[in-house]
Amino acid sequence: MSKGTQITIGASLIVLLLGWYAWSNLGTGANFQYYQNLDEFLADAPSLEGRSLRVHGYVANDSIQRNLETRQVRFSVQNEAPHKGIAAGHKLDVLYLGLETPDLFKDGAEVVVEGRMVASSAGPVFEADKIMAKCPSKFEAEPMGSTES
Repeated sequence: MSKGTQITIGASLIVLLLGWYAWSNLGTGANFQYYQNLDEFLADAPSLEGRSLRVHGYVANDSIQRNLETRQVRFSVQNEAPHKGIAAGHKLDVLYLGLETPDLFKDGAEVVVEGRMVASSAGPVFEADKIMAKCPSKFEAEPMGSTES
């Protein structure tokens, strides 16, 4: 077999493998999915039921309930950080299927939850498979007008 034929067969094999990878992983969008903020998600929620999604928000104060027997954590997510003093507005009820939450998961924490919207007897609930708590920024801008002497 000539060298040119070997290169052609090798290049064709690489193209086929890359095409298969793109079709199987990138076509579903599951591996490269950005999150939506809570308002965007709630606007499209009826059409998103059952699909794998990521939602960004803040854990509402006093909403975390851990059930050791069923190994589940219930909490609510809101669009604005509770410590900003802004009214909570809409909230999303989340059911996390597990007890192992990130160390930074607490009231007011900025989180991204990954899972799907499901219908339940108490109304729609976001059933989360993963919780990602974001590290609070240590570098916040100073309010305008404040100066150090």
